[in-house]
Amino acid sequence: MMTSDRKQLISSYAAVRRISRRSGSSFYRSFWLLPRAKRDAMSALYAFARVTDDLGDCDEPLALRRRWLQWWRQTTAMNLIGEGSQPIRLADGVEDMSSTSSVDLVRHATEIMPALRHAADRYQIPSRYLLEIVDGVMADQQKNRFDTFEQLEHYCYLVASAVGIACLHIWGFRSPLPMQAAVDCGLAFQLTNILRDVSEDAARGRIYLPRQHYEQHGLEEDDLLNPRKDARLRCLLLDETRRAAELFGSGWRVWDSLHDDGRPMFSMMWRTYRKLLQRIIDDPDAVVSRRVSLGMWDRIGIVSHHFVGPLYRGLPVPPLELMAVKDAISTSTRGDEPV
Repeated sequence: MMTSDRKQLISSYAAVRRISRRSGSSFYRSFWLLPRAKRDAMSALYAFARVTDDLGDCDEPLALRRRWLQWWRQTTAMNLIGEGSQPIRLADGVEDMSSTSSVDLVRHATEIMPALRHAADRYQIPSRYLLEIVDGVMADQQKNRFDTFEQLEHYCYLVASAVGIACLHIWGFRSPLPMQAAVDCGLAFQLTNILRDVSEDAARGRIYLPRQHYEQHGLEEDDLLNPRKDARLRCLLLDETRRAAELFGSGWRVWDSLHDDGRPMFSMMWRTYRKLLQRIIDDPDAVVSRRVSLGMWDRIGIVSHHFVGPLYRGLPVPPLELMAVKDAISTSTRGDEPV
């Protein structure tokens, strides 16, 4: 006879799979590159991150969103500590926050926490990385301006690198984990997101590119809040794409430590984001007026090259983008040599 704990866990995994499937994210398709157990763990991680983002991005007053996130973080911490068979625990004060809102915090917690706790136990995901995901969304409530690149790096670590490191624990890796490469990979992905979303963030009154960088190009805050085609802005964007490209190069070093189970999904994510960055490099002015995205044939090409065995085995390792960078550096070095 199935125990109540087992029923709760099965129901929770069904819920996180449903949340992941309904999200419409391209990442959900990449989950199918993993074995079933790891695919379910990724659904638990994704659903947790998705709900956390939604709590921060909804239309409720800022003060209420902050209280929700503080409660969500405390509830997450309570359920990641101790034995996996313990009942789901809820932080205090949820009744005061949920009585007049459209967000059902208790339902989110009871649906997601059993699967998240099971996945974290099974794949030994340190709780700090899951809590840092919440910290990243909380940070977004408090600050959407960055004076220095170091400040932006810390924010990107919370919202992207922490998620990536949690993924690596699910995918499997040979110790020691190349931590700097893992952090850099998350930074590369998030910096690409920031470049893609320049106009969208401006419409929301947000500027993620650091002040020290845009002021070097003679730009002011208003130039980022009302972006338009401008040689100075184009130079800024191209500078940022070069930083991102270097981070992609460092991030690929994760490949050497990954177990075979995780390599296809990592490759698909890395190549998707790197191709998106290339779109921005090719036409930096485009981000001023719209959200740059990959075309249908680009997406089909990336998916087919990872789901079709012979095509996947034929992918260049390392990717051609990295070889091109190495060739450019080699050519530049030879040009400096005395004749």
